[in-house]
Amino acid sequence: MSMTHARTKNRGFTLVELLVVIAIIGVLIGLLLPAVQNAREAARRMQCANNLKQIGLALHNYHDSVRSFPPGTLFGDDEYGWACMILPQMEQKNIYDQVDFTNQAEDVSLELQPGVTDQVINGYLCPSNSMTLTHSPYRSATLGGHARNDYSGSLGTSSTITGMFGKVGVLYRPTKLRDVLDGTSNTIAVGEAYTAAMREIDGPTHDNVSDFKVWVGTNNQHQNVIAEAAPEHIPNSTRDDSFASQHAGGVQFTFADGSVSFISENVDMVTFGRLADKADGEVVQRP
Repeated sequence: MSMTHARTKNRGFTLVELLVVIAIIGVLIGLLLPAVQNAREAARRMQCANNLKQIGLALHNYHDSVRSFPPGTLFGDDEYGWACMILPQMEQKNIYDQVDFTNQAEDVSLELQPGVTDQVINGYLCPSNSMTLTHSPYRSATLGGHARNDYSGSLGTSSTITGMFGKVGVLYRPTKLRDVLDGTSNTIAVGEAYTAAMREIDGPTHDNVSDFKVWVGTNNQHQNVIAEAAPEHIPNSTRDDSFASQHAGGVQFTFADGSVSFISENVDMVTFGRLADKADGEVVQRP
């Protein structure tokens, strides 16, 4: 009796099939990569919002202690910035205690306090800022060491928007809560400050320190991290004295009540200007 044995043949992938599989994997990666990037940016934006929330809380704790918000800068010889003044409230009292306030802030720029002004404070750095890891602390061969601050206090608005004198922000001069007549929930206190000048920095030894915002402050307005709302200072403007960020579409702000909101770069400029003015009598809601 004869038996027929069926022979089976092992068959592998053909080149065409392999290429099809690779193409499918490539398409899937192409679909997933933007989702992963979006998720990462959402996490970074949330961390940035948390930084602003902590800054808002620190401003209120400072107000409770001093009975006013800090000024954007200490006008006069010792022009230290608001971000330096609230260090104890930011749980950075150890750094604050190292600052020698008998030195002028301009002298601080000349590195008379090495090991102090170049200390990085993570709560002052937006994780979406692509320069955060490579450019903080900022160091120049001629102007000493500085640690950056990615957030600016509100200087006020422009008279071309509101018809009022421009320096009317919460952090221009020392301001009490009772001075914020338009309501603390309707008045900007601090916003992100990623400037066009930073995009031009060519490395950690770039000499133009005035391009940077630094937490210690100096006698330079831009270094003191104060900004204003004006027609030429729209959110995400290329000017170095504007509020700006690397978040798509706008900028995050903490208001005088400590809350945080995202404002579109397409915001109406009159509305934006009103939000920067603490007492113009023109109350507007956040966009």
